[in-house]
Amino acid sequence: MKRLIIPFLITVSMVACNYSGQQPDVAYETPDTDDITMDNHLQKVFSLRREAILDTIGNGLLMLRSDYGFDGGRHEYRAAGNFWYLTGYGHPGAIMSLSEPVSGSSSVTYTLYSRQRSIGDIIYSGNLPEPAELMMRWSPDTVLDYSEADMLIAEAAREGRYIYLDFRDHDFRDHVLEILGSGKAAGELLKNINPALSEMRVNKDEYEVRMLQKAVDITGEGLKAAMAACSPGMYEFEIEALLEYEWRRNGSSMPGFESIVGSGENAVTLHYSANNRKMEEDELLLMDVGAEYGYYTADITRTVPVSGKFTREQRDIYDLVLRAQKAAIGEMKPGVPLTAAHNMATGIIINGLRDLGLVTDPDCQWQRKFYTVYHICHFLGLDVHDTGNQGIPRSMMDNYLITDTAVGRLLVPGMVLTVEPGIYLRANGLDQLDLLYGSEAGEGEIADFIEKVRPVYEKYSNIGVRIEDDVMITGTGNTVLSASIPKEPVEIERLMR
Repeated sequence: MKRLIIPFLITVSMVACNYSGQQPDVAYETPDTDDITMDNHLQKVFSLRREAILDTIGNGLLMLRSDYGFDGGRHEYRAAGNFWYLTGYGHPGAIMSLSEPVSGSSSVTYTLYSRQRSIGDIIYSGNLPEPAELMMRWSPDTVLDYSEADMLIAEAAREGRYIYLDFRDHDFRDHVLEILGSGKAAGELLKNINPALSEMRVNKDEYEVRMLQKAVDITGEGLKAAMAACSPGMYEFEIEALLEYEWRRNGSSMPGFESIVGSGENAVTLHYSANNRKMEEDELLLMDVGAEYGYYTADITRTVPVSGKFTREQRDIYDLVLRAQKAAIGEMKPGVPLTAAHNMATGIIINGLRDLGLVTDPDCQWQRKFYTVYHICHFLGLDVHDTGNQGIPRSMMDNYLITDTAVGRLLVPGMVLTVEPGIYLRANGLDQLDLLYGSEAGEGEIADFIEKVRPVYEKYSNIGVRIEDDVMITGTGNTVLSASIPKEPVEIERLMR
């Protein structure tokens, strides 16, 4: 017996080493990140953006800080989006200023202000680029100490020039108001630059499209690896760790947002993020994730069977969501209102749920609301929910989730949006109907609905499916940036085998 134990232990040890991924004979290629290195070409990209925003500020002064908006929720420091959009500078503790030269003056137009770090700061978190490097790599007209920014603000105020800030940077706005003093005109000199920059960021330039495509491709590498590894008994955080490992290995600095990796009952929670549940047989795993590359983020969702093969009920819901998503993508073309894709997807989903026995009246408003939780499209770019006016007041958006009328701003070439329909059948969903829609339904209407659909609903309980792709509007239609990431059921099952 002992003679058998030793070979057995050796075999187990060898299998464990192979499973742990310790394969020294496999050489990984270093990712090519030259396209995010600040060179003459990239300097021109940011210079053109600064020239464009000068049309908005006229003879005013634009001041932006690098540090607002960072909440520490991702792995590394990230400069504010609007600041980075105009500078390409991603280090902390900086201010940029931009203004037209005063007539007859040689005054600079673009300045970077950087803090000089103390010895303690350097010991703890490293140094910042020296002024000579700032001039060479980020091409400002001049580099000054951070403290000198206040003098420029005070000078502009004395001259009665408008001072443009991002009003979302509340601390800096309060600081500027202190500099301006308590005079009546002080607040009137301040203008919000965010609306203008938000509109600039809606239509992506060639460089932005390249960054988004690479972010999408890197995200896809992680998703394909996760699909291949996924199996019952694993924890959601193991899938999350595998995703992020693949992203870093392929050149991404961090996730573009907090990853959603939800299995079983967690797949029906839209923004679940604990990612700590053990996955079981015959469950679904929903992964709503995105790698960031060059400050641009992907946003992709794939839903896969933990066991490697969809059950019949899972496939019913998956096929319906996939059919709705494909039809919605077909609506993404120039001249079409923003909500057209959502309306298309909603109609297909509601009619499909009626065929399955989960909807009794496709025209019933509260039944449509029950299954239609959010608008399926949003802008994508430097932020996962990127800036830009959608042409619908936020307070009115819910009113258009269930209508057949397409509204909102018209799509134009250069926009990049997500398309992410989903169906989420919460185990206690029917029990919440009175609380949610009791005031909208007629007497006995909800009770009658529950009696008819409960037997069917229980078959699909805790099935949550979302399929999301990133779509760029072109001159003649659209390009699905994430088309190479498997989403057909047979593709997913083949990869998971």
